[in-house]
Amino acid sequence: MQYRTFFGQEISRLGFGLMRLPVIDGDQSKVDYAKVEEMVLYAVEHGVNYFDTAFPYHNGYSEITFGEIMKKNNLRDKVLVATKLFTLGMDSPDYNPKKMFETQLERLQTDHIDFYLMHGLHGDQWDTLVNKFDIKNYLKEQKAAGRIRHIGFSFHDSYEKFVEILNDFDEWELAQIQYNYLDNEIQAGDAGVAFALEKGIPLTVMEPVKGGNLIFPNYPAIEEIKAKHGLADMSNAELAFDYVYDNPGFMTVLSGMSTLEQVKDNIAIADKSSIGMMTPEMKACTEEIKAFIAGIENIPCTGCRYCTPGCPMKIQIPAAFNFYNTGKKFNNPDAQKRGYERECGNLADCVECGQCVKACPQHLNIPELLKEVRAYLE
Repeated sequence: MQYRTFFGQEISRLGFGLMRLPVIDGDQSKVDYAKVEEMVLYAVEHGVNYFDTAFPYHNGYSEITFGEIMKKNNLRDKVLVATKLFTLGMDSPDYNPKKMFETQLERLQTDHIDFYLMHGLHGDQWDTLVNKFDIKNYLKEQKAAGRIRHIGFSFHDSYEKFVEILNDFDEWELAQIQYNYLDNEIQAGDAGVAFALEKGIPLTVMEPVKGGNLIFPNYPAIEEIKAKHGLADMSNAELAFDYVYDNPGFMTVLSGMSTLEQVKDNIAIADKSSIGMMTPEMKACTEEIKAFIAGIENIPCTGCRYCTPGCPMKIQIPAAFNFYNTGKKFNNPDAQKRGYERECGNLADCVECGQCVKACPQHLNIPELLKEVRAYLE
């Protein structure tokens, strides 16, 4: 395993994302402990030391399971734990960051968190944490007490917001962004990477294979593009990871691994990685794949949501179309099924009342399209 140095600590280039763990009977709360333990132990034995989880992952059982594995196998001193303060629901009277942090320490069975991140900041969430919950002083207090070693945030908003948040708190020590060769111009993007480098803030990367979409299983058009650039023998996963590892701005690259085989494959890729490793042909290949994906036409839903308020069955129509479009675009419906089942499990309840059709500015025949979505994703 290769490492980057962070405040005198060696951080593995590959980080283990604990968000897509194997589960039993499709229930996200039923984490398969035996499989996860095997995966974690293999990862640790092969040099992975950065493990990333969050308060809501697997309905809380990601933190619980990892805490049990660390305790049982005496791993706490061998790993670095990153977890996150959940930032949704801040308008609820029950939202309590201090209580949440204490719960996370209990779940993880530890007396400190190595990397504590504000989760998925976008919109006014950071301002609310600061103004309503005095989060800056709380984080400083916990760091002074040794219960938080390093303070950071994960991010899903614009470059301008990224700069604003980074400039607003002198205690930031790292940030986590979504980044891959399709997503280098959205959210923080390449401009955000450059700004963080300028400020001396290390970055961790989530979604290097875009939630599994850049694996492109059984996609002849993608294989033709790779062959054209002399990369027929390179896996799609390796090409995606190499693109991220090539960048000097990243401390560690997270992979949400679901099987032991994925762990082994990702470790092998990380072991061969280096900054500046992308050849001209590899760069040209990723650019051509990006252009190809951008040119694919699907259901022309703009996500305006005019269709949803009048739906008597409360069907999340734009979400359903988004899962369908993404599955079609990447030729990978399986990668969409988890989110689809969570958000769109009631498509069969559509009564074809036509309210959505009347409301749609694109004049889409939504009831018929929902049938197409079901046929593809169910």
